[in-house]
Parts: sequence; C-alpha cells; structure tokens
Amino acid sequence: MFVPLYFKTDLLPCLVIGGGNVAAHKVEMLLAAGCSLTVISPEINAQIRHAVDGGLIQWHSRKYANGDCAGFQLIVAATPDEETNRAVSSEARSRGIPVNVVDRPELCTVIFGAVWRDGPLTISVSTGGEAPFMAGAIRDHFSELACGMGEWVEVAGRFRDIVRGEVRDSAERERLYRLFIGRSRGGPPKSIPQSRELGEWLRWLNRSGVE
Repeated sequence: MFVPLYFKTDLLPCLVIGGGNVAAHKVEMLLAAGCSLTVISPEINAQIRHAVDGGLIQWHSRKYANGDCAGFQLIVAATPDEETNRAVSSEARSRGIPVNVVDRPELCTVIFGAVWRDGPLTISVSTGGEAPFMAGAIRDHFSELACGMGEWVEVAGRFRDIVRGEVRDSAERERLYRLFIGRSRGGPPKSIPQSRELGEWLRWLNRSGVE
C-alpha cells in the first residue's frame, strides 16, 4: 500500500544509480522537479551525458558501492543488475532514506506517479506499481479535463490570501471558496481585480456569464 505524498524537491539531494535509458527518464523527471542530482554508473547514455556536460548533474563513473547512499534524501536504483538493485534498496532502507527501484515495487519505499503540471497545479496518477503504462493514459485523460486550470489555481491563491486576511468565520470562508470554485467553471479567468479589497473580488465573482 502506498500513500500519495508530495515532497518539496528544490535542491533535494538525490542519487540515481544507473546510466541507461530508464535511469535517464528518472534523471529528466528529477531535474524538472529542481532536485540536486548525482549519478553513479560505469557508463551513461547520451541524454545523461548531455546533462553532465551542461553542469546539471554530478557523475561518478564506477559501480555502486555500499555507503554510497549516505548524505542523500532520495535514492533511485535503475540498473539492469538485480543484485545491485537489491543492495541499494537494503542500504537506503537501513538509513531511513526513501528509495525507488524501477519496476520492482516490493523493493521500493516510494514510487513515482505519472505527472502533469500546469503552473502551480500538479496532477499525479499512480497504479501502485501494478501497471505504470496505465497511469500515463489516465494522467493524459485528466490533464485534458484540467487544461487551463493552472491559471485558476494562481488566481485562487490570491483570493485565498484576501479571504484569510478579512474573514475570520470558517464557515463563511468555505462559502466564499465554493463561490470561487463555481466561477472557475466558466472558462479562463478574465478581468481579475488588482485590489486587495474583498468587496471588489465578490463583485467580480458574482457577475453572470463570462466576460
């Protein structure tokens, strides 16, 4: 059983063990999330080498050795060698470090979902390691439904700050949030108030139709 969690990944020290195409996919994902990456592998493919040459990641050209997990906060094992992957998983677990072993959910303490991002909005779909190819298809389906909602999330953040600053009653806050959600179903946000006055936002929310 896995519980969906979101890590703050800016500059999170991560170690990827492996240098092939599967490892490259994880490297690409972690770089996009802002992680600080180190790769250990005797060989690396062209995609990882490009990132190394660009100074985006550190590379140690050797095989994994016990103790390599020390100092990292997330470990990914993506080698073709079963013994190495098991050793990495064992070390990471013993150190209390989250570990993902690609395509081996029984060796993982964390798994990666299929992710779609639109500004501050993130949609992640996981099948618990049962059928990752289905996770991508389901993600694509929901991303079509949520297309453009990232802009609404940004506006919602501004509205939430104003409501929290002016409204103390929790039930009234929830009513206002529901009013905002109703407006978000009417197409892209337009004519957003620049004021921090709640009254102006309420007048905007109560307009009928889409400008």
